Amino acid sequence: MKKIVVMCSVVLCLILCSGFVCALSESIMELHLTGTKEISPNAFELTYFVETSNVDAQKAVNENKENSDSLYKALNALIDKKRGDFIKTSNYSLNPQYEYKNGKSILKSYKVRNNVKVHVKDISAVSKFSDLASTKGVTGVNNLIFQATDYDDKCNELISELAGKAKKRANTTLKPLDMHVLTVKSISTSCSQTSSYPVVNYSKSIRALGANVSMADTAEESTSTPIETGKMILNASLNTVFYIGVKK
Repeated sequence: MKKIVVMCSVVLCLILCSGFVCALSESIMELHLTGTKEISPNAFELTYFVETSNVDAQKAVNENKENSDSLYKALNALIDKKRGDFIKTSNYSLNPQYEYKNGKSILKSYKVRNNVKVHVKDISAVSKFSDLASTKGVTGVNNLIFQATDYDDKCNELISELAGKAKKRANTTLKPLDMHVLTVKSISTSCSQTSSYPVVNYSKSIRALGANVSMADTAEESTSTPIETGKMILNASLNTVFYIGVKK
């Protein structure tokens, strides 16, 4: 009697599940899940710039130092170093300014610019710091950025939730087939951040100085500059490949 050998080819089955797509092939099942979580910022950074100019370079430097010292004094009165607030110079420059007359380059003055960044772990104080734009010698405010210092922890929580959902949905899908998840073959994750971008109400000093501020919201006029912090959205994705088998 001749033995007949039957060669079987496994057909790739695509199973559409609610909210995700999964592929079942042989003893492997792949899932791709995404999720979002809204978190609130708990810190901010703000950059001030102090500009001075004078035909005498040393005088321009001295004036800038005097104005910068005034800003440092005002900032130090508001920050709390114990909670992690800090001030640092993000950029300092001294450049000659020229004008052209009759085809000749003539030195007009020297321009000194000092960019001072402040990091504060208290978003309720943002208006107080933005109002320092009116401090003597401050010529502008720029780059208001809100941050979440617990960003990594929140990302890990969201990815952990997705991992739990992946296993549960895989087993739910496999149950009618009398199969279940055995173990994980591979897993990859990613987490990123997007933000809502409200617009600052340019009242008082910031409007006068033409500050360029991001991530704020229109609010009613008040004594201090009203700024809305907005929200931060975490976007996580998880790709998992499970080894699957028949229930015993």
